[in-house]
Amino acid sequence: MVQRRYGPTRGAGTAIIEKEGDKPVEAGALGWIGYGGIFEKGEVGKLIQASSNKAFALMCGGLIPDSLAPDCALNFYDVAVGAGGGFFVRVTDGNELESEVTLYARRLLSTPMGTLKAKNGGRWAGKKNKLWGEMALISQLTETELDTGVAMKTDEWKGGVIELPDVLNTQYVIISNDDAGVITVASDQTMLTDYGAGADLHWYLTLENGGKALSYELRDGVESPTTEFGLDIYVDGALNLSYPNLSTDPTSSRYWINLINNDGANYQVEVVDLWTGAHVADVRPANHYGVNSTIAAALLTVEPLEFDPAATGDGDGTCVLGTTTDIMVQQVLTLTFTSPTAYDVVSDVFGAIASGAVAAPFAPDNKWVPPFTLTAGTSAWEIADVATLTYKPLVADSLIEGRVYPDKSAATREYYRIIDNTHKTITVQAGSDMTNGGARTGGEEFMVVAPLEMVGGRDGIADLVDADYENQAWSPATSPFNQIQGKNVGLVKFATPGVYSTAVQQAGKAYADAKNHQYRYEVDPAIVTESAADAYVNDTLGRSDFAVVAFPSYGYVSDPEAPGEGKLKLVPLTGKIHGREARIAVDYDGYHKAEAGVDATLPGVLKLPTGDTILDEEYLNPLGLNVIKKLKGNFVIWGDRTLWVDPTWKWKHQRELVSYYEQTLEEAFDWIIYMINDKETQDQARGSLKSFFLPEWRKRALRGNTFDEAATIKIDDENNTSVTQAAGDMHAEVALQLADTVERFVITIGKMGIFESVV
Repeated sequence: MVQRRYGPTRGAGTAIIEKEGDKPVEAGALGWIGYGGIFEKGEVGKLIQASSNKAFALMCGGLIPDSLAPDCALNFYDVAVGAGGGFFVRVTDGNELESEVTLYARRLLSTPMGTLKAKNGGRWAGKKNKLWGEMALISQLTETELDTGVAMKTDEWKGGVIELPDVLNTQYVIISNDDAGVITVASDQTMLTDYGAGADLHWYLTLENGGKALSYELRDGVESPTTEFGLDIYVDGALNLSYPNLSTDPTSSRYWINLINNDGANYQVEVVDLWTGAHVADVRPANHYGVNSTIAAALLTVEPLEFDPAATGDGDGTCVLGTTTDIMVQQVLTLTFTSPTAYDVVSDVFGAIASGAVAAPFAPDNKWVPPFTLTAGTSAWEIADVATLTYKPLVADSLIEGRVYPDKSAATREYYRIIDNTHKTITVQAGSDMTNGGARTGGEEFMVVAPLEMVGGRDGIADLVDADYENQAWSPATSPFNQIQGKNVGLVKFATPGVYSTAVQQAGKAYADAKNHQYRYEVDPAIVTESAADAYVNDTLGRSDFAVVAFPSYGYVSDPEAPGEGKLKLVPLTGKIHGREARIAVDYDGYHKAEAGVDATLPGVLKLPTGDTILDEEYLNPLGLNVIKKLKGNFVIWGDRTLWVDPTWKWKHQRELVSYYEQTLEEAFDWIIYMINDKETQDQARGSLKSFFLPEWRKRALRGNTFDEAATIKIDDENNTSVTQAAGDMHAEVALQLADTVERFVITIGKMGIFESVV
């Protein structure tokens, strides 16, 4: 027993010896699950813990077409109604990429000051992207395929569109692409026929966010508007994070990198500081900052061009833009001179564009690149000189409902609500006067505050293989699920929802076996007969005391993404089953009540893949295949069996109960390690065990007329000898009479004989 001494040890006076009290065992939590699978978002290689559907959405995202794991997670929370919680491991193929944007300082020449990135990879934060190229031969185009010749990640352009310049007003939706750059469209498309006798071999690929993205809004700080800035983060248009007072100065307590990256409530973004100079007010970032070329009462025209004639060399020529359109995108064009009057153009977005000549209009083949004309100055360009053209248009219609400050340097707080915008104009509400009574005529510095979307995110799922699940989720040595140890959550019920690969399910079962938890198999929904299910489970997946299965494992529910339309969606029942089991465990304060029966309903299930067939329970139940059946209008869990190897553990609730006890006790006795190994410590350990199991008996988890009948706890000289003590061991032996369940209620009835009395 731990003790502390206060007062004199050798001098005169009173000494106080404080002895520590009893060490009660803290019961583990109930109703927790662990799912490995594809999720919309979430840190890869990390354990994600979510105690509610709101927390799950924040950390793992929502429903996606590529996985049923999110469906099961949300079904779990819905049915559990607050019971338990979930652990999740996101599995990817390693090709995911974070969405990001470069943040620019409030300076007239675009100067990067930082990077804003999504917290983790995936399309969830913004997938917008564009790619342009040219076929060498028309044979690279077929009716349904385009061979771009560009290396890319598998399916990174899926959901985008192809445009061909000689096929007007037509977009071909991309179904898939391989890593060699072969793009496939729907089988009913006729790209080659549509192209006909066209001569332009260029192609365009476009991928839009489609309203699903992180957006960022930059503004002045609330408390120090002249020196600090604020940042709001929106998820699919809804405000999620707000940082009202940020500083670019690393010495400030409000340094933006520290406040954002160290925010425990931030599951969305991280930031990188790119600034190396002095930290003054105009280092702060803005959504848009520039110079207006003209200004009227309700219309501001921006100048989207920045030109540096002498990035390398000392040429002093000028540049003017040609006719620009809304589809041209922000980019930096690097002009490298091959002679005083000729140059090559390279875009930081699209690569090499073409060659041009001074004094002649440069008309690029790429419709997304702005045209321009260079004019020589008094100091001529020379071979190898470099000029840069920064084109920074507004994104059409992206600023609506935002604010524009038409004269930010002179009138720092004067702003107007934006009702429309093109790539170079901003229209504000009628009745406004941005000219300040004619005092402003153009050339003023303006700033825009409006949420802008992030771009460039990529999912990492197209090249996913079984080994990714095995290595990332179910490796006993390296799985993030190992971090559950020490959280005192008792038994965890694992699954890989929607994945019925043999190798993956066997890996999950092996993990549960190694860690003393439980794994739920799923039977392929195409299997609809008892004998096929038997063969699949016993001959393909394999049995285990730590594995359970329901048959059928899938069910039809109303499609949550098309409510009211009558559409059905086939989903694993895993989430609903786990949710009901969690609710029962919490209601009964333990796993001693079989999580089955008329009360073990699965709400929302409309039909099963087996149809109206009444399954043969006499065949399935002894094998450990727990039936899902319809009773009194509800689909219910009708079985309490494991896929036992040792018949001692055929009852599911008993295996769960003992695993729960073992997990709880394993984490409860760290206090005894390095205590004095003697009878006094034995007595204390015995008391702790009894104080844990006595309430278990009282709530009927242990069976017996008295506690001593229900449980025996042996810690004495017989199992703790001088030899064991010298070896550093202390032994406790616990034997329990576990609660049983009524699987059959046998009623014997007959006609009373003439000599029998009813009394």
